[in-house]
Amino acid sequence: MDFLLGVFISLSQIISGSVASVAQEIQEYPLDPKLNEISGLELLNDSTLIAFNDGGNEAILYLLNLEGEIQKEVALIDIKNRDWEDITIDDEFVYLGDIGNNNNDRENLAIIKLGKNEILTKDAVEGEKIKFSYQEQSTFPPDQASLFFDAEAMVVHNDSIWIFTKDRSIPYQGLSLVYKLPLEPGKYKISASYRINLGKGGWWSDSVTAADFFDGKFYVLTYNRYIVFELANDALKMISEHELDRMAQRESIVVLNKQTIFVADEQSPIAGDVRLYKISLP
Repeated sequence: MDFLLGVFISLSQIISGSVASVAQEIQEYPLDPKLNEISGLELLNDSTLIAFNDGGNEAILYLLNLEGEIQKEVALIDIKNRDWEDITIDDEFVYLGDIGNNNNDRENLAIIKLGKNEILTKDAVEGEKIKFSYQEQSTFPPDQASLFFDAEAMVVHNDSIWIFTKDRSIPYQGLSLVYKLPLEPGKYKISASYRINLGKGGWWSDSVTAADFFDGKFYVLTYNRYIVFELANDALKMISEHELDRMAQRESIVVLNKQTIFVADEQSPIAGDVRLYKISLP
């Protein structure tokens, strides 16, 4: 494996308030420069990842093998990449989140619903839109203390799309609002179902940048760690927190199985070239 760099690091694991140092293997794969602004990652099947670039780039999906090598490109027909941020799936469909809202002033937020089989078999696909707005937002943008309506993370769970917002409030509050959205195309106004607090260290360390759902748990990514939540007593409860070895512009996470997580970071002056990380859990 010419592209494989094997390294071992210690991650800080916080479980139920106790802290333990756990040695975990991380395999690092450089990604094609075509994905320099990778902002979404999902497992399309057992051997294929699907990824895309952040807003303003081409409306193209990239199918990768599990070492991050591009196998196929799929164009979206008559759909713009306004601010794509995350991607999630169910058994039949892929849901692409045009949910980025850095300035909290967008009024055209949408999820693009695509056929999974079409992505695997065609070079260009059409999609339907699930349009939505936030019940709690009445001004565009709101005042600086209420800048809660950017989003970079979503998962499918219990026949709904769960959206985790990214806090940009001033002064910073470390809050993520969690919304649930129907899977069917239409236009919806949605209210927050849950709230989670990740800390008050600032958006660079404590704002949500991606999420995945696996085996009853929510995996929530920030630039410096991933945090695992579970739903208990109608609340999202943090059950573990895993610090990553260095700060980077990480905006993609997907859980392969109980032992393996993939994380990707964008090309940046801090992180260097774009990379895919395969984290092997103990």
